[in-house]
Amino acid sequence: MVVANHLLITGPSRGGKSEWAEQRIREMAGAAAITYLATGPTLPDDAAWQQRLSRHRQRRPEHWRLLEASSISAVSQLLQQGSDCQEDFVLLDSLGGLVASALELEEECWLELQAAFLMALEKRSTPVVLVAEEVGWGVVPPTAIGGRFRDRNGSLTRQCEQLCSESWLVAAGRALPLHQLAQRLNPAP
Repeated sequence: MVVANHLLITGPSRGGKSEWAEQRIREMAGAAAITYLATGPTLPDDAAWQQRLSRHRQRRPEHWRLLEASSISAVSQLLQQGSDCQEDFVLLDSLGGLVASALELEEECWLELQAAFLMALEKRSTPVVLVAEEVGWGVVPPTAIGGRFRDRNGSLTRQCEQLCSESWLVAAGRALPLHQLAQRLNPAP
C-alpha cells in the first residue's frame, strides 16, 4: 500500500545507489530542506571506511543537514511527527545500517522495532528516499549472523518497497525503474 512519495533505491555495493538517491532527492525537494540520515557506524580507525564517508560528504551540498542515527528506534523517532525534521525531505542511507545495528536482538524484539519503523514510514507525509543494500544474490553466508543480516535486510527492504511510489535498482552505474518495469508481488506473509 503506497502511502506517500517515498522512494526505494536498492542494488549491490558500489553500484551507485547513494549517488542516484542524492540526485533523486535534489530533483524532488527543489528548494525544500533536505536531511541526510546516515545509519552506518563512523569507524574512525578504519581508513577505507573513512575514505568512503569522505566521498559521500564531498558529494553532498553543505546546506543539507546531516543526522547520524544507527539504531532503528532512533530513526523511527526521527521520521515521526513532532521531530525536528518532520517537514524535511529525508535521504536515509541505508537500511542495512539499521539491520546491522540490531543483529544481536532476538527475532521477536527485531520484529517489534521493524514494525515501529514501518509504521513511522507509513505515517510520514513528507517523502523519504531509502537506500538499501541488495544482499543474498550469490553465496549463502557461511555464518549464522551473516544469514540473519541477509534475511532481515531482505525482509525490511521488501516491506519498505510496499510503501514507496518508486523503486529503483541501481547496478554498474545504471538505474532501472522497477516501478515501471516489474509487477509488484503481494506483501510477504
